[in-house]
Amino acid sequence: MAAPDRPPAAPGRRALVLIPPRKRDRLAKGFDRDELERRLIRAGFRPDIPDLDGPDAFPEAIRAAGASAEPPALVMVGGGDGTLSAVADAMAETGLTLAILPLGTANDLARTLAIPTDLAQAVDVALKGRAQQIDIGTVDGRGFFNVASIGLSVDVAEALDGEEKRRFGPLAYLFALFRVVTRHRRFHTILTVDNRRVEMRAIMVAVANGRYHGGGLTVAPDAAIDDGRLDVYVIEPVSHWRMALLLPALRLGTAGAWMGVHRMSGREVRVETPSKPKRINVDGEILTRTPASFGLKRRAIRVMTPDRPAATLPGTRNRSDPPSPPRAPHPAPPEDQEEQMHPEEEGLATEAEIALQDLARAAREGVALTERLALHAGPHLGDEVVTALGRIGGAWGRIAITADEALDAMDLPTRDADDDRALIEDVVNWLEGLVGMPLDQRVSQRLHQAATRIEIAIEEVRQVGQTGVAEVVTAAYDEAWSLIVATLPDPDGGGASD
Repeated sequence: MAAPDRPPAAPGRRALVLIPPRKRDRLAKGFDRDELERRLIRAGFRPDIPDLDGPDAFPEAIRAAGASAEPPALVMVGGGDGTLSAVADAMAETGLTLAILPLGTANDLARTLAIPTDLAQAVDVALKGRAQQIDIGTVDGRGFFNVASIGLSVDVAEALDGEEKRRFGPLAYLFALFRVVTRHRRFHTILTVDNRRVEMRAIMVAVANGRYHGGGLTVAPDAAIDDGRLDVYVIEPVSHWRMALLLPALRLGTAGAWMGVHRMSGREVRVETPSKPKRINVDGEILTRTPASFGLKRRAIRVMTPDRPAATLPGTRNRSDPPSPPRAPHPAPPEDQEEQMHPEEEGLATEAEIALQDLARAAREGVALTERLALHAGPHLGDEVVTALGRIGGAWGRIAITADEALDAMDLPTRDADDDRALIEDVVNWLEGLVGMPLDQRVSQRLHQAATRIEIAIEEVRQVGQTGVAEVVTAAYDEAWSLIVATLPDPDGGGASD
């Protein structure tokens, strides 16, 4: 049966009010429990405010109320996004109407639905607003409202300081981000979005049902909590200065236009991290690990929003697709603590990490160089050279993959990446063209320089004890070097290279 636009206000209708004990003091600031009860009674409700231990008890309280002889006409939940996410499944199962009292730090769900953070105004929305059907996302069968993510966001969640959250509100997320951004971890991820499979390296993967997360970061300008899709964005490893410039774009939801940020959308998402399981932050709480499957329940929950056309709410579209069938529940998530490297072990591994990172970067730069040369200089070079460029790039690509896999196994913080070398090389190449250096000689010089960097990096890897990696990549290096010598002139202007 279709839900009414407003909760019925017949005298004595039950209103279940659930507020975590740690939030009750905040409720008392300018709007105490007595005032809340008076407002409910005046609106025709009978307040039911059980004294529960915390949010863990809320889902069962909601299910019990929904199955009772007198189901509540309104379930008012006070807290932050984690508390609200905890009741998502129970609200969807019972079909009761949700009202939100935003008592958290980020309040991203309230922001999506344009619910004011002022408590008195939020109660007005609950009692006089409009009922709106919204979607919920699922991760391994568990419902969530906003965003589930892995990588950098997990580090931010762990770095959040309780006192900062109380003093600075959403800005605390920004402070935590600055603390962890210099030690974020890269990882290899495989994403399957509907029928599209993508494999890449990342520092963060986010799967979003709502529009906001992390204290106001915007998933995408057109993201909505009732649009029948999951929005996915991935941040590749970038330099620290580029990350700092990226933050405003993340705030506005325009990050998709930036190099190193990829966006996709679909109804089903699978996230895998082949090297090792990664913890997943679900609406601010670390709840499960990869591999994980994400889905969507359409129009699963009825929630009170401001009394204005739903299409004008910032995080909704008010579409009317039929609800998706619920996904089967998955086994309980594993423990939420990821194994950490002992500080002494991490210190001993630092030199190896630096050498492997240098090797991976040098090899990737070499691959990018061969691609640029084949694309731009290819029409002016012989077929033999163009073919050799492709094979050289392939060999160097294998070197990068081998180094990346070794780095994944170590799971150490990402060092600042020099992602501007390609631009510098292009400028140098252009200047050399101005002074008349022959094209094939310029190509040879560029490849020799790239080969030298890779050779130095291989030797660094060997010296820090990564002999297995060094032996594997040396074979690929030798293959590429033989092609350079056989197909290109001496970079200094002589005959064939030696």
